[in-house]
Amino acid sequence: MRSTLSNMGSSSNLSDKENHLVQQSVGQLSVIGTFQSENYNILQGFIRPSFLSAEIVKEDTNVNALIFPNPFQNQVSISFSTIMDEPLNIFIYDMLGRVVYSERQEASQKIDIVLNNLANSSYIINVISGKKHFKATIIKNQL
Repeated sequence: MRSTLSNMGSSSNLSDKENHLVQQSVGQLSVIGTFQSENYNILQGFIRPSFLSAEIVKEDTNVNALIFPNPFQNQVSISFSTIMDEPLNIFIYDMLGRVVYSERQEASQKIDIVLNNLANSSYIINVISGKKHFKATIIKNQL
């Protein structure tokens, strides 16, 4: 026998000594609506953890940087245009979203990352330093 669950769900606040939010979902297919205001970000559809929409960042946290060489063979360097005064958390993802490299480095304006163990492919690099973020695509092309 084959069956399909329908799209249903609900949320309820329970008030007792502590305030609780209860959410349930069956067979959600996609996000079906969003609403943003100065203080709120409401997403209808997939249930998301509350911390994802708890704070709206009002300042630009994106960082510009120069990546070289790109494509690279064994090592890639990143030179940031903004002062990076907090430790750098570096994550590299393959095209399936798997973390293939992660490292924490001290704050620096330029970093060198040795990636000779990666296969020839495209990757997403994400560098986080406090509230500052840098994301780019890098390509390994070893001859």
